[in-house]
Amino acid sequence: MKTFKEYSYQQKLDKYVSDEIKKRKLARFPVNATDDYKMKKGKPDFKFPSPTGEMMIHVWLRPMAKPAKSHTKAFNYQLEDK
Repeated sequence: MKTFKEYSYQQKLDKYVSDEIKKRKLARFPVNATDDYKMKKGKPDFKFPSPTGEMMIHVWLRPMAKPAKSHTKAFNYQLEDK
């Protein structure tokens, strides 16, 4: 098991975005897809402030599985100045 200091900033930010998606009930099982740059077309699905409050996190979502009742979604995000 990793201690808190062993997690990188990127892993913490991924967890923060995943928790926000779950909190908004947009997906029960969010899957990180930050390497999929094709998702970043158009407007983001939602925005929220970063943990420090200095920047905004823009989040894009797309469904993962074909069934309509799937609760798994891929997400991609980027940080931008306010």
